[in-house]
Amino acid sequence: MRSASIPLEIPPHLVKQARLFAAGRGPSDLEAVLHVLNDYPRLFSEVRDLRRRTSQLDEEGAILDFRLTALQDACRAILEL
Repeated sequence: MRSASIPLEIPPHLVKQARLFAAGRGPSDLEAVLHVLNDYPRLFSEVRDLRRRTSQLDEEGAILDFRLTALQDACRAILEL
């Protein structure tokens, strides 16, 4: 079953941005907008992955800071001997 085509009015500034994102292809307005819409799920997934990885790096950094503090404390204790 095929759905009916519904014409959409896309604001000119969004079409202009789509053309910038699809630069180098010489796309028509429609091709540029379709390119952005087709690429959006991949981009969204990558942003989600980057946020997750950033969170992991923050956690790893906090663990490293804790271990570094413990190591510095141990070094100071050794120097006091």
